Amino acid sequence: MTTDLSPREIIKRVIHFQDPPRVGLYFGRFGVDDTVDVFDFHIRDEHNVDPWGIQWTVHPDFPSLGQVKEHPVKAAEDVEKLSPPDPKFYAEKVRLALGNLTPEQRGKYRFIATSSGIWEVSRYLRGMAELMEDMVLNPEVVDAVAGYCTDFWVAFVQEIAPLREEIDAIWMFDDWGTQTEIMISRPMWQRYFGPQYRRITDAAHELGIDFWLHSCGRVTNLIEDFIEVGMDLINPYQSATCGYEEVAERYAGRVAFMTTVDSQSTLTRGTPEQCAAEARRLAEWGTAHGGLIVGSYSYDTPEENERAVFRYFTGTTPEEFLKI
Repeated sequence: MTTDLSPREIIKRVIHFQDPPRVGLYFGRFGVDDTVDVFDFHIRDEHNVDPWGIQWTVHPDFPSLGQVKEHPVKAAEDVEKLSPPDPKFYAEKVRLALGNLTPEQRGKYRFIATSSGIWEVSRYLRGMAELMEDMVLNPEVVDAVAGYCTDFWVAFVQEIAPLREEIDAIWMFDDWGTQTEIMISRPMWQRYFGPQYRRITDAAHELGIDFWLHSCGRVTNLIEDFIEVGMDLINPYQSATCGYEEVAERYAGRVAFMTTVDSQSTLTRGTPEQCAAEARRLAEWGTAHGGLIVGSYSYDTPEENERAVFRYFTGTTPEEFLKI
C-alpha cells in the first residue's frame, strides 16, 4: 500500500486508467480522502435565493434542498429576461478558495462541486412537468433553458483557465434515473442534453480538467451516452439498482466510477457481512489498470458498514491505513 505518489496523482491515474497503486478513496468520514472540494457551488443568500435567482422554501424540520417557490420561465422568451450567475465572480471565489488550501489538501485531487447541473437547473427554472411536456410540444423552450444553463458553465470554465494547473475536475450533479429506468428516452436525452454536456466537457478538457457526473437511479442505459459526450467519471450511488454485473460487463475499463455498495439498500440497511459481499461485486467496475474510486455515502449510513467496505478495498481499518 506504500507509494510515493500523492493522493492527487493516484486519483488522476485511477480516472485515466494509468495503473494506480490502489483504488481511489473518498472516505471523509474516516479522514481518508484522496480528494478535496475546493468550492461548492451550492449557495443561497439570506432570502434563500440561489445564484440563478431562484427562491427556495426550506422546511426547518426536513433536511433537503427544499422546494422552488416559483418557476420563472413560462415561455422561451422568458429565458432572455433571466440574470445568470456571473462567471467572473465565481471564478474569483475559486481562486480565493485555492489560496486557503492547507498543505495536506494541496496534495489531493481538487474538484469544484455543483448541484446546479444543467438538468436540475432547467427543471427549477421551468418546472418538471412543463419541461417534460416541452420536449414533445415546445422544443424551443428546452433548447433555450438548457442552453442558458450550459452557457454559464462554459463561461465559468473559461474564466478559471488561469487556474487550470490548480483545478482537476468539475463535479456536476444531475439525477437522470428513476428506480427502474432513465427519466426521459435516450433519443430525447441525445437531442436536448447530450450536446450541452459536450460543450462543457470540451471546455473543461481544453484546459486539462476532468468532468465528473453524479447521477442517481438506474442510469445504466445512459452510461454509453455519458461516455460519448466526454465524461471522465460517473458517480451513481445506487450501484445495485444500476446492476453490478451489467455495469461491469458493459462499461468497466471504458469510464471511471466513484461509488460504493448500494446506498439505498445494503449500505444503509444491511449488515457489514452483506456490504463486504457486495463490495466483491462492485470491485468488478474497476480494472487492473484503474477506474474505481470507492467512498462514503453521506446519509444514514452505519459506520460499521462503511468500515466493511473500506476494509475490503484496502485490507486495513481506516486507523491502520492512516499510519501507513
